[in-house]
Amino acid sequence: MIALAAAAAVGLAAAAVLLILSLRLGRAVDEAIVRIGAAPARRLHRAAGLGTAIDRLEATTARAQRERAQLAGALQSAGIGIIATDDAGTVTFTNEAATRFMGARRGEAVAEAKIREVIDKAVLRRLPQTRELELYTPRRRVLQLTAVPLEHGVESLGAVAYVTDVTEERRVEAMRRDFIANVGHELKTPLGALAVLAETLADHAGDPEIAGRLATRLGNEAHRLSKLLEDILDLSQAEALGGAGFQPVSIEDLLDDVAGPAAERADAFGVALRIDAAPPGAVVAGDRRQLRSMLLNLVDNAVKYSDAATIESAPRVWVRCRIEGDQVVLEVEDEGIGIPEGHLDRIFERFYRVDRGRSRATGGTGLGLSIVRNVALNHGGRVAVESQVARGSTFRVFLPCWRES
Repeated sequence: MIALAAAAAVGLAAAAVLLILSLRLGRAVDEAIVRIGAAPARRLHRAAGLGTAIDRLEATTARAQRERAQLAGALQSAGIGIIATDDAGTVTFTNEAATRFMGARRGEAVAEAKIREVIDKAVLRRLPQTRELELYTPRRRVLQLTAVPLEHGVESLGAVAYVTDVTEERRVEAMRRDFIANVGHELKTPLGALAVLAETLADHAGDPEIAGRLATRLGNEAHRLSKLLEDILDLSQAEALGGAGFQPVSIEDLLDDVAGPAAERADAFGVALRIDAAPPGAVVAGDRRQLRSMLLNLVDNAVKYSDAATIESAPRVWVRCRIEGDQVVLEVEDEGIGIPEGHLDRIFERFYRVDRGRSRATGGTGLGLSIVRNVALNHGGRVAVESQVARGSTFRVFLPCWRES
C-alpha cells in the first residue's frame, strides 16, 4: 500500500515536471514564431504555425542571400576601387578594382599606405577623409582616396574606402586652364595692336601715305584676329561633336571643294600645289565641314612652312589619297623646312609652335594641327607625321572607309 502511494506521488511529480516543461516549450515556440515574424498559433496548431514560420524564415533568408549576392556583384563590377575594414583596420572586403592596391609593390604600395592612412583617420575621427595621390608607375596617374566611417548607433563598425582614378579629369582640367590662358594671351596681341594702330591712324589722318599703311596693317591684324576666332570655333566643334549624324563624304568631292582656297594660299606663298585625284570608292563617314577644315589646315601648314630659299625652283606641296584595306589615307607632303625630332610629339598641342616668329609672320594661330588631330580622332581615325629638317614633312590622316549598315 505504501509502495503504491509512493509510486503515485512520483508519477504526479513527473507529470507536473512534464507539464511545466511543456508550458515552457510552448511559450518558447510562441516566442520563436513571433520573432520570426508570424502570428502566434493556438496550442493545438503550434506545430503547423512553427512550420509556417520556418518556411517564412527560409524565404526571407533566401531573399537576403540573393540581395547580398546582387550587392556583392555590383560592388565587384564597380569601376572604382572599394575596400572595407572593421574597427581594428582589418580588411573585410576588396573588390576587383582595388585588389592591385592591396599587397602591392612599388607605386601601388604607396597607394596602399595612403588608403590605410585615410581609413585609420576616418575611424579615429569618425569623419569622412579625402586625399589625392599622384603615382608614377610607369605613367603618371592621379588617384582620389575617400574613406567614410561605418557606424551603428554609437558603435564603430570600421570604414569603407573608395579609390577613383581621376587622371583624365585632372588632365582635361589642366588643358582647359592652359587653353583659357593661351586664348587670353593670343587675343591680347592682335587686340593691343589694333588699339595702337587705331590711335596712330587718328593722329595721322591728314597724311594719306601714312594713313594707307596703317589701314593695311589694321586690316592684317583684324584678319589675324578673325582667323584665330575661326580656328577656336573649329577646334571647339571638333572636340564637341561625336559620330552621331555622320554622312558619307566623298574624298574626290572634298578635294574639289578645297582646291580653290588651297591654290590661292599656295600662290600667295609662291608654292606649287599639286592635288592628285582620289581613287574610286574613297568615301568616309563624317562631317563635311570638319573634314574640309582638317584638309585646309594640313595644306595651309605645308604651304606656310615651305621655304623657297632652300631649293632652286618653287617649293612643292602634294595632296594625295589612297585606300589601304578598310581605311582611306589622306597625305599632304611638302618640301619645307621640316620639324626637329624633339618637337614631333608636341606639334599637335594647342598653341604649340616650333618657330613662334615664323608662325606669327605667316599668320599662324597655333591651332591648325590641333584641329587636324581632333577631327581625325572625332572620325575614328588618327594622324601621323614623318619629317626631316630642311627636307620637308609628310602628314597622313587615316580614316575608316564608309560602310553602309
